[in-house]
Amino acid sequence: MSVSLAVGTALDPAALLDDLLRIPSPTGAVDAAAARVAALAGDAGFDVARDAAGNVRMTWGGGDPAGAVVLLGHLDTVPGDIPVRLAEGRLHGRGAVDAKGPLAAALAATSRLERRADRPVVVIAACDEEGASLGARHLRNGVPPAALIVLEPSGWDTITTGYRGCVRLSATVTRGAAHHAGPEAGAADRLVDALAALRSDLAGTAGRAVDRVQVRVNALTVEGAGGVESATAGIELRIPLGAAVDDVLGSAAALLGDATIAVHSSCEAVAVSRSNPAVRALARAISASGGRPRYTTKTGTSDLNVVLPAWQCPAAVYGPGDCALDHTPRESIDIAELRTGTDVLEAALRAL
Repeated sequence: MSVSLAVGTALDPAALLDDLLRIPSPTGAVDAAAARVAALAGDAGFDVARDAAGNVRMTWGGGDPAGAVVLLGHLDTVPGDIPVRLAEGRLHGRGAVDAKGPLAAALAATSRLERRADRPVVVIAACDEEGASLGARHLRNGVPPAALIVLEPSGWDTITTGYRGCVRLSATVTRGAAHHAGPEAGAADRLVDALAALRSDLAGTAGRAVDRVQVRVNALTVEGAGGVESATAGIELRIPLGAAVDDVLGSAAALLGDATIAVHSSCEAVAVSRSNPAVRALARAISASGGRPRYTTKTGTSDLNVVLPAWQCPAAVYGPGDCALDHTPRESIDIAELRTGTDVLEAALRAL
């Protein structure tokens, strides 16, 4: 038999999201937003703490952490100012979709529950998800929960069950300096040729995008000093399910030839079963709200890639919002969808 504690003040997801959107929180500068969400959650009855990595942990109820249901969101956003405004039923602002909207829905849904003394619900606003996932890397060393919902936009009627992996690396070609009008290829020429081979041979063109390695060049720099010139590319490799990071890196190294490679971060692709309790709870909740559950595998990555291999618990990814608006200047969320997504999360938490 469960034991109930005092019930806190239920949060309104739209009001909470509006508040959080008004505090910019690009990766590496989340302290003001973290303080605000901690204060709002504390006023609503959550037990709040900030860990050594900067994650905000908001706990509802008590009991053994191994029995907890964890809702893992993130507070940091990509850069870019989007004025906060409500227009035609949509709330605009950086982070409205990715991922302050899902975080606000989770906090509001949890605040509607009875506070049980035998099973806590823990909502985490992680830091650095848009960077190297330093917050999640810290969390994965803790006690695995009984169930996990990662808070990323999927649409209110859609559950994400998989993500590609990712390797972030740099490749540098160095050679002796030569006259630009001479016949020898320069460092930048050699690097560009190697990148073209990487994109052509490693990525390919057949099949669905989610099933292929994606090659993305995010930066190119050229430097010259002391008779030596070097060209460096910052590269992301998105790795499909069924492919291992080490194997893809080996192929990339061969295609990049004499370039010096430095790996900055990596994570394997991950997938969860549709039959696990977290996915089933969300699917039933979507049906109860009048939807037909849909499932998707995303082409990017999330903190699920970091924590799931360590925790090995029942897991799913869910959140209201259109993920096509992630990172764009059009980022906004439909208020009605935000509220429906909150209802879905509440029902799923009650089932779990």
